[in-house]
Amino acid sequence: MVRVCKAKQKDYIDIANIHFSSSNFAYSTLLPKSYIADKNILSHKKEMWKEVIAHPNVSVWIAYDCREGNNHIALGFIGCFNEGNSYEITTLYILPEYQRLGIGSQLMNVALNHIRESHLDFSLSLWVLKNNISAIKFYSQHGFIQSKEIREEWFEDTKIVDIKMIESALH
Repeated sequence: MVRVCKAKQKDYIDIANIHFSSSNFAYSTLLPKSYIADKNILSHKKEMWKEVIAHPNVSVWIAYDCREGNNHIALGFIGCFNEGNSYEITTLYILPEYQRLGIGSQLMNVALNHIRESHLDFSLSLWVLKNNISAIKFYSQHGFIQSKEIREEWFEDTKIVDIKMIESALH
């Protein structure tokens, strides 16, 4: 049984560990290994999440495995940033061994419901690697469409491209 709840300050270590492990797994075939090694450092993730969770414009939900004997293992999380009625999903990570079990959808639905309950009129977007086909498909299944906006970054001799997706029901 999976339980999704609003993350508390004490959850930052679980979230950092999930972010670190899932990033290594998700990006291993999408980004240069040197980029991952440079950007994905566990101690930095812990420091970052300790601050991010406390930010008043950030909402984070965490999914736990609550089956008996599993000691409430943290499985994944989703984070959103808002400024007024403009929301951006900034992170959605599930531990590799728990992916494709519906946990990402549960987290997405909780975040979307929270946003809809908070504002009648809002905009919602996210950024995803252009070559992350499985993530693009997941977000499309949850009502997002690709916009024309892109962000480009060069790392060594590799161009990394993110595309912006927006909730299609709004546009």
